[in-house]
Amino acid sequence: MIYIRADANDKIGIGHMMRCFSIAQALRKRGTEATFFVADRSSAKMAAEAGFGYVCLNSDYDHLDLEADRLLQHMRERSVDHLLVDSYFVTESYMNRIRELARLAYIDDVNRFVYPCDLLINYNIYAENLRYGERYRAAGLSTDFALGLSYMPLRPAYVNLVRKPHDGIRILVTTGATDSLDVLGNFLSAFLEKGLNSRAEVYAIVGRYNHNKEALRKRFGQIRAIHLLDPQPDLAELIASCDIAVTAGGTTVYELCAGGIPSVMLTIADNQRMAAEEFDKKGLIPYAGDVRCDMAGTMARVMGEILRYLEDPKQRAAASDRLRTVVDGGGADRIAERLLSMK
Repeated sequence: MIYIRADANDKIGIGHMMRCFSIAQALRKRGTEATFFVADRSSAKMAAEAGFGYVCLNSDYDHLDLEADRLLQHMRERSVDHLLVDSYFVTESYMNRIRELARLAYIDDVNRFVYPCDLLINYNIYAENLRYGERYRAAGLSTDFALGLSYMPLRPAYVNLVRKPHDGIRILVTTGATDSLDVLGNFLSAFLEKGLNSRAEVYAIVGRYNHNKEALRKRFGQIRAIHLLDPQPDLAELIASCDIAVTAGGTTVYELCAGGIPSVMLTIADNQRMAAEEFDKKGLIPYAGDVRCDMAGTMARVMGEILRYLEDPKQRAAASDRLRTVVDGGGADRIAERLLSMK
C-alpha cells in the first residue's frame, strides 16, 4: 500500500487530485493500491468517486502543520512507510515530521524552498532549469529526482489520442475548476466582440467550482456558436474533436499537447507562469499574459492568436505536430516505478 496526501476544493481546484489519480491508477496496474489522506469531505468524495480509498483528516487543507499530529497518528496505525504529498501548503517542519515515519515523495511545481524529501517529482517543461541537484546537495540532502516531461502523469485516456473528424472549427476553452476572475466570461465577450462566432464555435468547460455558472448561462447560453459544458470526467473526447484551445496553465496543457491541439496559454496563478513562459520560449504554445494584472490585454492577445490559427491551416498543422512530441504518455508509470523502488 502507498498513501497519497492531496486535496481538491473551490479554492485550489482539482489538479492535485487528478494527477495523483493517474499515479494511483499506475500503481494499481502494478498490484499496489493507493489510499488518499485528505483534509475534508469534499476531497474524500472525489477520491471515492475515482474508486480509491481515503482517510479524512477533518483538517484545514491550507494549514498542514496543524494536522501533522493527526496525520502521523493515522500513519502509525496503518504502518505507512511510503507517502506521496501533493500540496502547495507543505512546510519544512511538516515534511521532516513525516520523514520520521516514512519515505516521502513530493510533487513540486512552485519551487518555494528546498523540500526535505526522499524523492522530488517535477514533470514540468521547465523542471530541469531549476538546478535541483546543486541546491539540494548544498543543503545536505540526498534527495532523488524525477524531473522533466518524461514524468508527466498523463491519464490513460490521453495516450495515443486520435483526432475525430468534424465540420467547422471548434475552440476548446478551459479556465480551471474555480475561475474566480470570470476569465471565461471575459473570453466569451471578447470572442463575440471580434465577431469570431461567424468563423468558429466555442466549447467551454464551466468548472465544478465556478460561481458564475448561472450568469454565464444567462449571457451566453442561447448563442448558437457557444456551448457551455459541465465538468467532464476527462477532456480526452473534447480534445480529440477540437481544433484550437485556450487554456490556463496546469495539467491540461500537457493533455492538449498529447492531443496535438494548437493552443494559447494564459495564466491565473503564480505556479502557471514558468510553464507558460517556457512553452512560449520553445515555440510550442504562445503565452498571452496573466489575467490578474491585465485581463483586457491578455484577451486581446488571445484573440490575435486565435485569428492567426484560423487564417492559416498550415500553421495549425505544424503546431499540432510540434505539440505531439512533448509527452509520451508514460509519466504516471515511471512515477509509480520510482515510488515502489524508494528505499
